[in-house]
Amino acid sequence: MKFLIVDDSSTMRKIVSLALGGAGHQFSEAENGREALDIAAKGGFDCIILDINMPEMNGIEFLEARSASAPIAALPVIVLTTQDEANLRDKALALGAKAFLVKPFKKEELLATIASIGL
Repeated sequence: MKFLIVDDSSTMRKIVSLALGGAGHQFSEAENGREALDIAAKGGFDCIILDINMPEMNGIEFLEARSASAPIAALPVIVLTTQDEANLRDKALALGAKAFLVKPFKKEELLATIASIGL
């Protein structure tokens, strides 16, 4: 599987990439939602792992833009954020996110979530 990790924190991208790489997955990285739209539109991804709080285009704005972009509208998205608010979770899921995880997370939790959405 190939993932796009979208997070403005290089440390968090590294943590997620170690979890994915250790499980045999491939990945690319983006620092914000705007960059992620451009990278994802080029194709080749099976899933996006998305932070919410980012500059330029946050995760919610990305989810809104994703739905209008045919090449990536159907890509599964797992939200991975520090914000554990019910209204934010509900909004992300309503905009098409398949799962919502809260940081800090355990590698096993992320991999189980990936499996639970059929990947």
